[in-house]
Amino acid sequence: MTKYAIDLGHGCPFDRGAVGIRREEDLINEVGKLIIQHLKQLGHEVVPVRPASARSLNQSLRQRCQRANSSNCNIFVSLHANAFDRTAYGTEVYAISLAGQKIAGRVCKEISNLGFFNRGVKNRPAFYVLRGTTMPAILVEMCFCDSAKDMALFDAKKMALAIVKGLTGEVPCYDQPSLLIA
Repeated sequence: MTKYAIDLGHGCPFDRGAVGIRREEDLINEVGKLIIQHLKQLGHEVVPVRPASARSLNQSLRQRCQRANSSNCNIFVSLHANAFDRTAYGTEVYAISLAGQKIAGRVCKEISNLGFFNRGVKNRPAFYVLRGTTMPAILVEMCFCDSAKDMALFDAKKMALAIVKGLTGEVPCYDQPSLLIA
């Protein structure tokens, strides 16, 4: 059993995330709740790390990392959706450790299997949650919330299952009965 720290990115009154065709925070919440449910169904422990309140962005980010670290989580996953100029599209996953990059590669591959352009695994040490955690950590930019192409593909249930499969190599069988045949 693995203990996952799941960070539903943003979510504080002063930090609601990007807004495009859809709001980043809405996408994160839809997918994140399903990821938590699926991981638990598969027998994993989940520690949600989004703070209930924070007075600043730094305090919010620090609380997320502290909760994951003090809970001795094995893997940290921060969920996000990109926005740029309505022309960029696809999925990318950030990690700075070698272990994190391996996990990021699997998650990015599974999301791209849904039809999203694979922008690859990227190393961005500036992301607070990647450098502030003591376990392998990834930051998942699921898609671009301002891209018509990505929003046409986006399905919260499929996205959650893809991320869970990338993390664990498994999917809950009750959501994918066709996988039982293979």
